[in-house]
Amino acid sequence: MRHADTDWTLVNERHLVGAANDLAPLTDLGVRQVEVAVAQVRPLGIRLILTSPMTRALQTAALLSRALDVPLAVEFDLHEWVPDRTFSWRTPEEVLALLENMRRHGGEWPCRESPPAWEPMSAVRQRSLGVLTRYATATYPIGVVTHGGVVESLTGRAVGLTEILTYDLPSPPM
Repeated sequence: MRHADTDWTLVNERHLVGAANDLAPLTDLGVRQVEVAVAQVRPLGIRLILTSPMTRALQTAALLSRALDVPLAVEFDLHEWVPDRTFSWRTPEEVLALLENMRRHGGEWPCRESPPAWEPMSAVRQRSLGVLTRYATATYPIGVVTHGGVVESLTGRAVGLTEILTYDLPSPPM
């Protein structure tokens, strides 16, 4: 599941830089989106929820965990795509420009000798799969609350807020 609607007001008003952007909480609408999603998630029989440490995902996962009465585990590597590996971006416009640059290059660095600031999508996929494969032996369904970039790196498709997808880990190479 992708996290719910985010309130960027605090981040923008306080001019939070880089990773401090990730302190943005959910909006009231976001909280209601999670409440609606619980009805879709409950029949799946999830017994554990993994989440990104970023506030918008963590708050989404905490609301789900409480509603479903299942444990929650924070997994750092489920964090969103990093627009600038120096963590020094300052404005939403800067992030959007970096995102556009990444998309223009198909998600991968055009030149390894002088790579752009953004994280390539193959790295997002690799770190996310690193987390998910540690849970591959679970005999019960696991819920994951993360970000659009993570979901897209794994599935190849963009997802909306609180959209729920079923995902099966790829088979290991022979």
